[in-house]
Amino acid sequence: MNYCNVVLSCLLMFSTFAYAQKKLQYRMQVKVDLEKKSFKVNGTLSFFTEHTSSKSVELVLTKGDMAPLIRLLNRDVAISKTDTSRNTAGDVVYCFWFSENLPADRKIEFEYQYERGVARSFQYFIDSTFCMAGGYGSAWYPQLNSPSEEGNAKCTRATGTISVTTAPEFTAVMAASTSAVENVANAKTATFTYAQPDIFSLYVGNYIVHKRNGPIPFYSFTLVNSRYDEEVAIQSDRVLSFLRTQFGPLKIPDFSIIELPDHVSEQTGIGGASLLGGILMPSNAIRRFNYALFGHELSHQWWGNLIMAKGDKGEALLSEGMAQYGSLQVVRHFDPEHAIDYRKKGYPGYISDQSGLGYLKNAAAGNDEPLTKLTGSNEHIIANSKGFLVMELLAQTIGRQKFNAALFKIADKYQKTGLNWENFKTEVSVAYGHDLEWFFRQWFEQTGVPEWEMNWKQQQNDVRVTVLQKGNVYKLPLDLLVTYENGARELKKVQINKKLNDINFPVKRKVISVKADPCFNIIHWEEEMKHEALALAMVSAVQKLRMDQQYAAAEKLAFRCIDSLSKSDRYGVEFALLYLLGRMKANQNKPEEGLDYYLKAVRCASRNMDYLAYAYFRIAEIAALKKDKDLFNWAVQQAIKVDELNNGNDHMQAMTDRLSF
Repeated sequence: MNYCNVVLSCLLMFSTFAYAQKKLQYRMQVKVDLEKKSFKVNGTLSFFTEHTSSKSVELVLTKGDMAPLIRLLNRDVAISKTDTSRNTAGDVVYCFWFSENLPADRKIEFEYQYERGVARSFQYFIDSTFCMAGGYGSAWYPQLNSPSEEGNAKCTRATGTISVTTAPEFTAVMAASTSAVENVANAKTATFTYAQPDIFSLYVGNYIVHKRNGPIPFYSFTLVNSRYDEEVAIQSDRVLSFLRTQFGPLKIPDFSIIELPDHVSEQTGIGGASLLGGILMPSNAIRRFNYALFGHELSHQWWGNLIMAKGDKGEALLSEGMAQYGSLQVVRHFDPEHAIDYRKKGYPGYISDQSGLGYLKNAAAGNDEPLTKLTGSNEHIIANSKGFLVMELLAQTIGRQKFNAALFKIADKYQKTGLNWENFKTEVSVAYGHDLEWFFRQWFEQTGVPEWEMNWKQQQNDVRVTVLQKGNVYKLPLDLLVTYENGARELKKVQINKKLNDINFPVKRKVISVKADPCFNIIHWEEEMKHEALALAMVSAVQKLRMDQQYAAAEKLAFRCIDSLSKSDRYGVEFALLYLLGRMKANQNKPEEGLDYYLKAVRCASRNMDYLAYAYFRIAEIAALKKDKDLFNWAVQQAIKVDELNNGNDHMQAMTDRLSF
């Protein structure tokens, strides 16, 4: 028998080889002791080799409190060497090289044992009240890499049985599986069985389980001190049913809505997550239903979970961008009056930067990349601002019925193999029946968005419109809203495809205005948004550095921007920068410094209503920790008052009710 005791040794390169992945199955035991912050895992994994994977195998695992034990159980197979490296997520990649090539369909089995402990990584968190181990964002269990045509590797879906032992008062949750619970002595063991291949995610908390029967049973796991609102499950069910009409069938045994404590959301920066057969939502979000937020996370059931993107090119679009596109369809269907708000400046109560203005602010800050080549935090920043609006324009260009037909085919055809960008382009082009290379080239392969200057003049019964495109020349369908002196309006649909476009159309009465793209169907440099985007560009630059956890650089830039501000500050730039400085100090566990910035922010003459209620809420949070009753009461009152003025978008009454003094 070959024993491979694996210790961490980071090599700064990857080896090139193929990987085994057939019929991957796990037998796993997990013991979670929240009081001791212990997370112990042991078990076996097995698979059958493919003819292309005879030389080596890659297992991925995040770094824990001690080196793991990974042992090959095959007596007649020898490992000649073990390489270690790091992937882009910071996980450790263990490459086991076999001493000789293995035949296809050879069963290989590994045993593993390790203590994960408290070391945090993306979607892994443990404290005395809660544990999160998300398999999509972090390899909390030894994940087997799959090959891709592009030369990179992805986690392999697997079946198996996972038993999770906790203290009796805690409940373990794993979505899209069947489960059985056994109470023995002072422990509770839940055994989860995955008959459908999946990536495993585990959550442990003091949960109460609420079941809602329907075509697919809905389970809501709410924390013991939270108020349960069945309307969230009802609306989620409706939205999930609607998304099936957009993306295709979704075969899952049941669906879970899992509450994430707000303090964990704050510390990890996770405002929501999706796993096949379930969504994870912070406490402040699970108490109310927001169409954009839930639409995004529920769309991930298809884009990123059922259909996994593969290859670097366009990867963010095929997960984040398409989930955000689905979110927009949900808003269009259930709350159509706010669809234009979503496209232009953000959906009420959702992340305002996930909109056209959000992209323009980043572009003005110099933060832009082609949609098919997004890197780092831009995989969210740009895909969720420009990306989803371009996908919407693509649907409009080929016709929504044809676009939906392409998405149905993709969901059926690529859920086992994964989807790359060329696959997506091919299926959409085939559904359209015409060449679309021009569209992909102008929208996905270059930075920027259209900018034009429009003039119009009426001569008797004719109107002449000139549209001068600045920068890159786009081929565009353009709506022109014509308003007559009697108040009547008419929409003219035209095409532009040159730098200077002359458009003529007849009219029967006097025209008082002509407006291009009145509904913001095309993301572009709209004149009324341009000044705001340019003013707030520095805020977006600081925000990106914060998202990339470059706090020192973010602070330095914020101070420099504040020093350069003019007295007018029409758009509340100083307020936004001070608020971000407060958030960064909170992330660094420096509440006193954070409080100082929040107090300075709320005293600014010009303040952004999108964040003002939250600024007061942050003050109340810190005041509660300090036991400063006067400050706490004042901040709570102001948070509720501002929220009322902002149409209750932030639900501050419920947010502040959960604060304990």
